[in-house]
Order: sequence, then structure tokens, then C-alpha cells
Amino acid sequence: MVLRIRLLFTFLFLAVVQFSDAKNPSRKEIDSINNLPFDYKIANTSKVIRLTLSNVENAARIKYKKGMAEAYSSLGLLYYYQGKYDRNTFCMLKAMRLFEKENDMPALIRIYGEYGYQLKRRNMEQASFYMNKAMKLGKLHLKEAKLNAIYDNYGVLKEMQHDLDSALFFYNKALKLKEVAKDSFAIPYSLNKIAMVRIMQKKFSEAKMLLDKSYAMRVRLNDKVGIAENLNFYGHYFKSLGDKQQAIKCFTEALELSEKHQYNHLTQENYQMLSEIYEENKAFENALQFFKNGTRYKDSIQDIAMQTRQAELDIEYDTERKEKEILIQKAGLAEKNLWLLGIGSLLVFSILLGSLVYSRQRGKNKQLLREKELKEALQQIEIQHKLQEQRLAISRDLHDNIGAQLTFVISSVDNLKYGFSIENEKLKDRLSDISGFTKNTIGELRDTIWAMNKNEISFSDLKTRIANFIGNAKISAHGAEFEFRTDTSVSDTVTFSSLKGINLYRVIQEAVNNSIKYAEATRIDVCLTEEYSRFAIIISDNGNGFDVKNAAPGNGLENMRKRIEEIGGQIFITSEINKGTIVKVQFS
Repeated sequence: MVLRIRLLFTFLFLAVVQFSDAKNPSRKEIDSINNLPFDYKIANTSKVIRLTLSNVENAARIKYKKGMAEAYSSLGLLYYYQGKYDRNTFCMLKAMRLFEKENDMPALIRIYGEYGYQLKRRNMEQASFYMNKAMKLGKLHLKEAKLNAIYDNYGVLKEMQHDLDSALFFYNKALKLKEVAKDSFAIPYSLNKIAMVRIMQKKFSEAKMLLDKSYAMRVRLNDKVGIAENLNFYGHYFKSLGDKQQAIKCFTEALELSEKHQYNHLTQENYQMLSEIYEENKAFENALQFFKNGTRYKDSIQDIAMQTRQAELDIEYDTERKEKEILIQKAGLAEKNLWLLGIGSLLVFSILLGSLVYSRQRGKNKQLLREKELKEALQQIEIQHKLQEQRLAISRDLHDNIGAQLTFVISSVDNLKYGFSIENEKLKDRLSDISGFTKNTIGELRDTIWAMNKNEISFSDLKTRIANFIGNAKISAHGAEFEFRTDTSVSDTVTFSSLKGINLYRVIQEAVNNSIKYAEATRIDVCLTEEYSRFAIIISDNGNGFDVKNAAPGNGLENMRKRIEEIGGQIFITSEINKGTIVKVQFS
């Protein structure tokens, strides 16, 4: 009921704004449109986009930069929900630049965080960049109590990256801030996010405790929708435990509440989960019934969206029709003494004039659209250019500063060894170790610089780098045989991102070094091939091997797993004592 009254007042306000003097907009009118309720914006996306585009022009006309920035920010959000990501990026970057010029730090921090969250399914690296920027600036310019939303959203990014420990860290930070502020409506959200992570970690007792706490708070607040959500989470909890009867009970109770309070998206999910559980229990009749009901709700949600659009078109059509009727009435009163031929001639002239104006406006709109697309393309090129400049600057610093310092260390150690008479053999060996370690570090530094200097790494580049590494390994591993093969079906023109290229190279390095140092292998094979439309790297040896199931996970194996997971690949390690080890990596 409250939502309906709120939407009614919003509609009345928009009617007043549309009939006000558009040539002389006030800052108050511009701010009012920018601050329309979130639920109204999402329910009337197309109409609000038109209003907000007009708002940008009005704010520019009176040189109200903050109003322009907020309008671009609102457009960015609306385009994000429409899935028009190119326009979303253009508007968000435009808003950022305007806020930067105005030095409006609170708004700038907010939009960094919002844009970072919007990028989470498109570019996780950029999403993390903007979210980190928001957190750093927020710690400098805002009270920490204002950062709980940024911490929550950053936790979501970490959970999507399967970094559950980091996700928990930020969820807990947000929770503490909410508890200090005694924000009883927001606290259950964080409790439930933490609980779902604990379920993924199989820490069911802790998850149950958090869900109980959240549920109790929502019952005290009489938050019916929140209670329905919590019952849904209980259903997931019991389903993960394998207690299907209790899961059915919770999803059923959640379904009753969500249907009663018209929470259609949650209702659809409850039907879906009940259908899945009944299917697992081989109760196919119940499963089919719940599936049909879920499909019906899914269709009804789409129907609601279509009805909203239809109502919007009906209002626009009705308004246009009434305006035409008024014009006809005025024309009839003013021209009642003219001959029918004159009225007909005037009507023909009006139609011709309208067609001319329409044609010119259409051409102008096309030109504006082309200019906008060009600006977006130029902005993307500018961003990529700046990123490349930063990479080159960092790689130069690494090469000129760190590389020179490491070379100096090697030279100093060699001077100590050969410039002085050192009798202590252990000291000589230690100096040799330091010199060798430093040389290896320089090699790894060069590999890193090689990756940083490239936006993309070709398959040919990667093969050459691996071949050079194996050539050096042959020198250091006396008596060991190496074979490096590549499948001819893999084209040399295939390219990888710099992150994927360096991660694959490091994993091959780690696997080969393990074969030499720990497995004492006498034969090591490295093969790059293609299997079922996916790339594969296979490193095998005839070394000592180890018990994979009972082996304590060392840093080397763990680092290899993390690197491959980071690029969306899979790693499989098989080994048998005294028969060797096989490391297989698959990636797209």
C-alpha cells in the first residue's frame, strides 16, 4: 500500500514537471528527477531514461554541473539494468569526470563503487580496480560507517572469484559497521551473506546460527518479505545437509509468504527448488506440478513487465490524442468563417511542414547518435592507451631500478668470492647460493616484464618462452632428458591475455622445477595440445612420485592451483610412487 501511494505521488510530480516551463528549468526540478525513487526508475525505465536525457540538456543549459553528473549517473544505472553496457560505461565515466571536476568526493566514491559492482560480470579486473578505488578514497574522505555498502559489494566480487575468505572478511566488516549503527534492517542481509558462504564451506553449524539470528531479527521487525527470504535460505541450508523433508517444509513456508505478499521473483525460485527436490525424491507428479507453477510465475513476471510497458504506451497515445483534439477545437473556433477549401489547404500545408520538421529532426538525431558512438569509441581508445602507458612505465622501473640493483648484488657477491681468500667452504657455498638465487630472480623479473609489455600474448610467443626456459633447465639439470612438443592443430596466431599467458608459463616453470628438484626425474616431457575445443598442457616425468591423496599441500602445488583457477582453467595432478607424476592443465 505504501509503495502504491509513493508511486502515485511520483506520477503526479512527473505530470507537474512535464507541464512546467522546460525552457527555464530550476535546479530543484533537475534534482527532483535525478532523485526519483529507485523502484519507480526500474518499473518505468524507458520513460525515466527520456526524462533524464532531457535533464542532462536542462542542467547543461543552466550550467548546473552537479545536476548533469547525477543525471549521467542515473542513466548509467538504467542502461545497466537494460543490459546496454556500452551506454552504461559511457554515462558512468562521464559522471565520474564531472564529479572529479567538482571535487565532490562523496559522490565520486559512490559512483566508483557502483560502477565497480556493475562491472562484476563483464570485467572482474576492472570491477576490482574501481571498487578498490572507492574503498581507498572512502577511508580518506568518509566516516567508515558510510562504507558498509561498498564492503558488502566488494564481498560479492570476492565470492564470485571463489575467494571465500576475502568475501567473509568484507561481509564481516560491513556487518560490524551496521551493528555499530544499529541498522536492524540491514544487519540480516550481511548475516545471510555470511551464512551462505559458510554453507559453501560446509560449516553448517555456524551457518545455522547466523540464519537463526537473522530470522529472529526479521520476526521482531515483522518484515514479511525478509522472513520469506530467510525461510528460503533455510531451505538451501537443509538441502545442502541432505535433509530433503525439512528443506521442503522451509521452501513451502517461504512460498506461502512470498505468494501472499506478491514477491514474485522469490515465489518463482521457491517453486523451482521444490520441483528439483521432488524430482530427486522421484515424486515426479509433484515435481511437474511445481515446475508448471514456477513457469507460470516466470511468465507472469514477464507479463507484468509487458503490461507496464503497454500502460505507458497507452498513456502516451491517449495524451497525444487529446492534444490533437484540443488543437482541432482551437483551429475550428479561430477559422470558423474560412471556406472549406482554405481549411483543407491549411491542413495540407501543416502536414507538409510537419513532415519537413520531422525529417530534419530525424536527421539531427542520427547525427547525434553517430557523434555519441564516436565519443564512446574514442574514450575506450583513450582508456586502453593510458593503461598501456602505465604498464610500460612500471616495466621500465622494474628493469632500470630493480634489475640494476639485483645485478649489483650478483657483482658484489662474485667480488667477495674471488676478491678475497675465503677459507670457510660453507660461506663460499652460501655466497654461491645467494648469487644463483639472485640470477633466478632476474630471470623471473624479465619474464614478468615480458608479460607486462603486452596486451596480448600469442601462442608463438608462449612457445618461444617455454623453449628458452627448458633450454636453461637442461643446463642446470645434469643428466636429465627433456622433450618439448606442440600440437600442429594449434595455430600460432591464437592469443591469450597477458595474465593468462604469464600464469600458464609460471605453472609450467613450477611443474618442471618440481620434477628436477624433488622428483629427481631423468626424463621430463612438456606437451601443448588441444582437446575437445580446449587447450591443454601436459607435464610428465619418470621421477619418484608421491601419494596425491595423503600429501600435505605445499606452496608450490597450491600456487599452481590458484593461478589456473584465476584464469578459469582446471588442473589435474596424478602421481604414483616410483612411477612418476603427470600435471595436466585445461583452459579455454
